[in-house]
Amino acid sequence: MTEPTPRVEGFQSGIVRVRGEVRVMSNGSHGGPVTKALKDKERATTPQQGARQGAEEEAVEQIGRTINVQTVFLGVIAGILVLYTLYVTRTVAIPIVLACMLNLVLTPLVLALARMRIPEPIGAVLVVVPFLLLFGLGLSTLAEPAAGWLRRLPFVIDQLSDRLDFLRVPAEQLRQAEEALGNVGAEEETVEDVTQVVVARQTTLRDVLLNETTRFTVGAVATLVLLYFMLAMGDKFLRHLVSALPDFRTKKQAVEIAHQLQSDMSHYLLTITGINVAFGGVVAGAMFATGMPNPLLWGAMAGLLNYVPFLGHTVSAIVIGMVALLSLPDVTTALIPPAIFIVIAALEGNVITPMIVARRLTLNPVAVVTALLIWGWMWGIVGFLLAVPLLVVMKIACDQIEPLKPVGEFLGS
Repeated sequence: MTEPTPRVEGFQSGIVRVRGEVRVMSNGSHGGPVTKALKDKERATTPQQGARQGAEEEAVEQIGRTINVQTVFLGVIAGILVLYTLYVTRTVAIPIVLACMLNLVLTPLVLALARMRIPEPIGAVLVVVPFLLLFGLGLSTLAEPAAGWLRRLPFVIDQLSDRLDFLRVPAEQLRQAEEALGNVGAEEETVEDVTQVVVARQTTLRDVLLNETTRFTVGAVATLVLLYFMLAMGDKFLRHLVSALPDFRTKKQAVEIAHQLQSDMSHYLLTITGINVAFGGVVAGAMFATGMPNPLLWGAMAGLLNYVPFLGHTVSAIVIGMVALLSLPDVTTALIPPAIFIVIAALEGNVITPMIVARRLTLNPVAVVTALLIWGWMWGIVGFLLAVPLLVVMKIACDQIEPLKPVGEFLGS
């Protein structure tokens, strides 16, 4: 039995009645009055809904601002705790950080040997042993001249005052002030009972340098041992780390950051190391040509301190100038070695290095100086050497993590 066709009424008025239901026709010009009435009703309720939605959006924005402020404060607190931990555990942390840096640089060599079907433990030996030989050769070659100059440190001021007339007046004033302080102490000691005075031995610059050298040597041996095991493990550590992460997106991001970090750090450190080795060789040749004693020592010092921006060139120029004054026959001749070094350092710092190093790995000078102050205060000489590489690692990681990209842009130049 077929269903009767619904009766349609009021077509011209824009209302269709189907089985007792009323439907509004809105197409064409039909239903105009009814549509207008509905729109008027919607306009009547719009201000209340708009106020409610505005209040909800404002509440959401307020919550977002609160969360951002809390995140910033928590990040600052976490950073302070990390720095304090690294300061307290610097004896253990320095070899680990050095080993991680060298592992980033040398892993491509081990992987290249692995592609030649050389097992990773054997490849690690083939990579670490040359480092050990170079370290031992450099230590044996430069240790004796460096120790000799360290032994001369207590007499440097007297020798310089003999060479430079304008230094005699300040030295004499310093001696007179010291004698005056000694006389004041002698006048005050007029009591009948003689009191035993214990004078603590003062720590000299030579002692500090020797302690730093000893600590650096022990740390270097520990670093080489850690480096071997890191290289021998290959990418097993990364695979274990990735497998411990919660979801696929986080795992993928961790792998991308690790690969980008390894690629960029390998390029950066290898480039900077090559520049510093060449710079040290040029400085050693210049010192040999000007008649300086132990030119290899000053070239190695200049190449090593070149890892420290701004401060490294200044310290090298001062040391070379003092050695020239103590070693060369007259003052005019002694000014030639530091002048040549300043020219070489200016060419390297302003022309060669900016031309070779990638633009995206250049750093903000404010961030560099801040990193030097922080890491130098925490870890001493090793901290000065590691400040810029650690800053580069931080910049690369921030560039790969979306919420931290503004920090990466600030660290860049």
